[in-house]
Amino acid sequence: MTRSKSGPPGSSSGGISGAVAGDLEPCGTCGRSVAPRALFCHACGAAQPPRPLDPFTRLGLERRFDIDLEQLSKQHAGFTRAMDPERFAARGPRQQANAKAQVDALREAYEVLRDPIRRAHALLDLLGGSPAAGDEDEEIAELASRLARADDVLELDRIGLDLSQRVEACIKYLAPAFRKAQATSALDSPPAFDGAARILARLERLEALAAEVRDRRAARTPPRP
Repeated sequence: MTRSKSGPPGSSSGGISGAVAGDLEPCGTCGRSVAPRALFCHACGAAQPPRPLDPFTRLGLERRFDIDLEQLSKQHAGFTRAMDPERFAARGPRQQANAKAQVDALREAYEVLRDPIRRAHALLDLLGGSPAAGDEDEEIAELASRLARADDVLELDRIGLDLSQRVEACIKYLAPAFRKAQATSALDSPPAFDGAARILARLERLEALAAEVRDRRAARTPPRP
């Protein structure tokens, strides 16, 4: 997050520019140029409406799967505080509406990036890839069969633990798979992102089974008095 050298959002020259590479756009209040990711105008401090941006760019993070989750939280919290609609109350309803829209867009980007599956889909889309088809996986088929036969809580817990370990492994392997895809994508190599896409497809199938385990486990847990 890049702060200007002087002034709060309500002053004549304050603001957070959030400058990134891209075409500049005119501020709707003063007409000065602002960066696509600008939260408010560097010249007049007016809150800007959110532009269409990928979640990494919106939160000022590098486009990579293994992002720093602590940094993600800090970026989101800092930008959200800066765009608190109450800070723009004196500027009128239009400024407050822009600030709220920015906060909503920041929250959506944060929700995408903190979830491994949604983050992987966002990165795959930026690479021009698409999710892999659901290939037959004997290991997952066996887990699904075990789950279908499970008739007690202990077995559900054992299956849940197995799934949790496999989910963690998929998330671990996605990081190098995406690094490889990003390193080779410039070489016009169509299969560059295939590895990441296959791991993502496996992760989604495992998560779906894990969700079923949680639902069945919850149904067998007596309510607390």
